[in-house]
Amino acid sequence: MNDRKRVPMELRLTRQEIGAFWPCRTVGPADRKDLAILLYAAFRGTIDDEGETFADALAEIDKVFSGHYGGLLLDCSFVSERGAFLSSASLICLSEPDGVPLVVFSMTHPDAQREGLARYLMRQSINALLDRGHTRLRLIVTERNTRAQRLYESLGFEAIAAS
Repeated sequence: MNDRKRVPMELRLTRQEIGAFWPCRTVGPADRKDLAILLYAAFRGTIDDEGETFADALAEIDKVFSGHYGGLLLDCSFVSERGAFLSSASLICLSEPDGVPLVVFSMTHPDAQREGLARYLMRQSINALLDRGHTRLRLIVTERNTRAQRLYESLGFEAIAAS
C-alpha cells in the first residue's frame, strides 16, 4: 500500500525571467521512449520509487500521451537533451474538468541534477502557458520530497487544499 502523502500545490502564473540558458525544445510523440528512460532514471531510488520497472515507466509515459491526465500540452512541455539522451523534462497536461494545467512530471536525470535544469524548464513551461492565456498551474508533490518542494516553493507554488 502506498502511504506517501501527496501535497497539491498551485501557482498564479507570472512572467518568468529565464536567466541561464540551456538548449531545450518542446516535447513530441517521438520522445515517448526517451521520456520513459528519463522517468525511470529520475525516480529510481527516490522517495517516489515504488519499485517500478522500465516497462512501468513506459506505460506511465503512454498514459501521459493518451490523455489519462488530460490533454498533453505539447507546446508547453519541454525537454533538454545532453548528447543522445534527455537530461530533463517538464510535462504539462490540461486537467479535466476545470481546465487548469497540471505538471504531470518534472524530472531530471541524476547525472544532470543540481544544475538548474528543472527550474529552467519549469520557467519555460510557465511562460508558454501564459502566452496561451492560462493563469494558474497545479502540481502534486510527495510530502517528503523536500528538494522538489523547495524548487516549487521558490517558483511561487503554494500548498492548496486537496480537491
